[in-house]
Order: sequence, then C-alpha cells, then structure tokens
Amino acid sequence: MTYGYPPQLPPSGWYPDPQPLPQYRWWSGTMWTAYVHPPREPATVAVGGASDAAAGSAVSAATGRKRMWLGRFGGFIILGACAGIWVWLIGFSLILDAIAPADDSGGPVFLSPYLLVTGSVAVAASIMYTMAYRLRPADGLTASRLVIIALVGGTGATLLAIPVNSLIDVAGGGTEARPSALALGMAGVVEELAKILFVVLLAWRLPVKNARIGLFVGGAVGFGFSVIENLSYLEQAFALGAEKGNAFGSFIETVIVREVTGPFLHPVFTALLSAAVFAAARNGRFRITFGVIGTYLAVATAHGLFNSMFTLTRLISRDAVVAGLLTLLFTVLLLLGSGLAWLLVARRAKRTALAQEAAAAAAAYRAAALRTEPQVGPGSQPALATDPGPEPAPDARADPTRERINAP
Repeated sequence: MTYGYPPQLPPSGWYPDPQPLPQYRWWSGTMWTAYVHPPREPATVAVGGASDAAAGSAVSAATGRKRMWLGRFGGFIILGACAGIWVWLIGFSLILDAIAPADDSGGPVFLSPYLLVTGSVAVAASIMYTMAYRLRPADGLTASRLVIIALVGGTGATLLAIPVNSLIDVAGGGTEARPSALALGMAGVVEELAKILFVVLLAWRLPVKNARIGLFVGGAVGFGFSVIENLSYLEQAFALGAEKGNAFGSFIETVIVREVTGPFLHPVFTALLSAAVFAAARNGRFRITFGVIGTYLAVATAHGLFNSMFTLTRLISRDAVVAGLLTLLFTVLLLLGSGLAWLLVARRAKRTALAQEAAAAAAAYRAAALRTEPQVGPGSQPALATDPGPEPAPDARADPTRERINAP
C-alpha cells in the first residue's frame, strides 16, 4: 500500500481572480478571501481560460475608451474645425475682394472644394465620431470597421439606388430639374431597400448581432448615403443658383437644410430598419420576419412622405405661403417622430444588451465558482501577480468581513 501526500498549495499573495473579473484576489495560502484589487495594467490573465477575453474586454472598456482620440467631446471639435474652415475661407475671400475687387465679367463661378466637402460631411463626421467613441470591446465592432461600413455601404447603396430612381423618374414623366411625383414617392422604397441590402452584406460576419449593433451599422450606412447625396444636392444648388446670380446664397441655404435634417432622415431610417433586422437574427443568421417587413414598410413610407411633402401640401392649399407653412409643420413633426422612435429603440436595445451581458456574466460566474481554490500540480500553479498593490493587513486577512477593496 502506498500513501500520497496532499498537494502543496501556492503561497499567499495576489493572484488573477478565478471569477471572470478584471482584478486580482488575495489568496491566503489556504483559500480565496474577499479582498480584491484592480490591476495596474490591462490584464487578460485569469484562472480559467474562458474568462481571459471577458477580463481583457472589461479592462479595455474601463481604461482605454476615455482616452481615445479627441475625447468624449470630439464630435463638437470636428464641428468647430469645419466651422473654422468656413470662417477662414470666407473671411479671406472678403479681404481679398476688398483689396482687389473681382472683375464681374460674367465668367464661370467656382465653388471651393473645402466648402463643398465640409458642408456635406460636418454633421455626419461628428456623429460618426460619437458613435465610434461609444463602441465597446464586447460589441465585436471596431471604429475602423464602422467607418469602412459607412464608406462602402453609402457608396454602394447610392450606386444601386440612383439608376433605379432615374428609371422610375423617366417612367413618371419627370425631368432633372423637376422630379416626378412617382419618383419622389418611390424613393423611400428603393433607397431603404438598397441601404439595408448593404447593411446585411457588410455585417454578415459580425460576431455580435443584436438591435444595438444594428443601430450602429444602419446609422453608419445611412450617414454614408447621406454624405454622397449631400454632395449632389450642394453641387446642384450652386449650379442652379449661379444661373440666377445667387450661387453662394443658394449653396448656403441648401447646406443649412441638409445638415439640419440629415441626421433625422437616412441615418435614422436605416438605423431603425437595421435594428429590426439584427434583433430578428438567430444563431448569427439574419432572418426575414413580419417585424422586419413591417419596419421596412414604415421607414419607406416615412421616407416617401418626406420627399413628397411639398407636393402633398400643394394638394391641400394652392396658396404658396400656406403650402410652405404646412410643409414646414409636417417636416418638423416627421423629424421629431423619427428622432423619438430612434431614442425609444436605442434605449430598449441598450437594456436588452445589458440584460444579455448580465446573463452571460452570471453563467461565467457560476462556472468559475466551481474553482474555489487555485489548481495545483505540474504546470498548473497560478502565476503570482507582479505587485498589483499592497497586501491586506494581517488582521484584515484574518477577518475577511472587516475590510474589502472594491472591484473597479
């Protein structure tokens, strides 16, 4: 008969927490205690391989995001930079015109590319920055990928929608200067379908598919589409205004209208539809459900109503002033309604995502609770932390209820 000796336990000290938490826990030499300490550096080491990624993600979210790029107010910095470009160029132009007045010979009028680009992307870039800043490691979506989705999705969707809209406009008897009522009404059906197709295509391999991620991806594609559409509208406004001797005034007016209404149209419509598509996904696969179809019909109708607003109000009143006031009223109501719908969906998506993460953390905690002490044996002894902090006082270690260092 042979007799075995009990395994030698690790010495007392700070070790990576056996629970899926980004912290160290004090090992008394015989058992785990209630004392924890936040890591000095982002650490992904934890007892139990399944919790490594979760610990690293939590630490990155807690320590890295707040120092990212331009900070939490980076969107306002971007808006300020764009406004500064306008002030610089317009101010310089006025000074130059005062020093050497331009020769009004009726020649062609040119638009500065800086004004065109900043007038098209200022609001979109600032909101896209805020969206990227709010991404978390657990989302499985990086800021660079979000930007790529916006560029590729917006470009692809416009290239797909423009020919279809043109064919519908020709069939409806419209012209380049005056689109047909059929084209205006069907624009929502065509454009929302084109955008959601690219949303699904570009998000096919995303690891996380829920309504929250759908809002991010759909909003990005919507902003990409809106920027390209803005470039077209601003060029057209400048050209048409030049024919009437008011090129810059027409351009400024269009910039204000597009930048004010832009965030509430394409980005919001596509974000809402994308949230429905992502929420309907199961096991990482997109599905077409009644909810998805209903949301598509709703956003397409709202989009078509916005495009046809002036035409519809002219049916109510032939007076141009009354029709203009009704158009303004209905436009404001539509923008407020779309913004409120986005806010409600975003809050619900956030609550759902937090509940899912809490359930996953609880399951990981229960699995880690089975490991109540460090595993010992050849090659399995846990690594002692490198000076994560001072060890608990002797009397505190003896009485775990007297003192506790809270987790981060």
